[in-house]
Amino acid sequence: MSKKILIAALCMGIIVVIYFFAPRPTSPTKPTISASPTIPATSLEERICERVLAQFGDCKKILLFDPNSNLVFAESSSGIIPVLTNKRFTDFKKFIYPMLDFQEFNEEKVERGPISWQAENNVQKNFSVIYGFAEDDAKTIIINSEGNIQPNRFFVRDNLWVWYVAFQKNKVKLPVKVTVYDADGKIIFGENEKEL
Repeated sequence: MSKKILIAALCMGIIVVIYFFAPRPTSPTKPTISASPTIPATSLEERICERVLAQFGDCKKILLFDPNSNLVFAESSSGIIPVLTNKRFTDFKKFIYPMLDFQEFNEEKVERGPISWQAENNVQKNFSVIYGFAEDDAKTIIINSEGNIQPNRFFVRDNLWVWYVAFQKNKVKLPVKVTVYDADGKIIFGENEKEL
């Protein structure tokens, strides 16, 4: 008798487990009208690449999304284009000019040293940016004219990096003054001598 009760209890346990874990069909629900924004048909990356393609002739790829500054960096054949997005990081706002030009950077190496940069004031209200290229030997960059800030950077390819910093203000101090250090901590450029 105890075997029958044990087998019955085991069967009931298996049935309960199957009942709770078996998928159940759901009845279709009526769509609700919502005040939330609609999801765009294309991603932000695709929309930015479409704009870069239209403006600069091609778009190779998006190199970096920075949600802290709402900046996106896109690559075309001729250079790197900084793009400003909205605060929710869902839509293109504007290109930041001038773009970082590959050829110009290579041609001006003797004159400029291991880095180049641009400063764009008033990209929009309370937003300015300093950005540029750096070679591999520029391991640390300090922006002396902005309180010794160290910018963000990311690798592009073959001895080439992009460095940038965004400011929540209308204007950065001009001329931009920087100091550049190598891997051993030696100054290879700067001490406030180069001006923008």
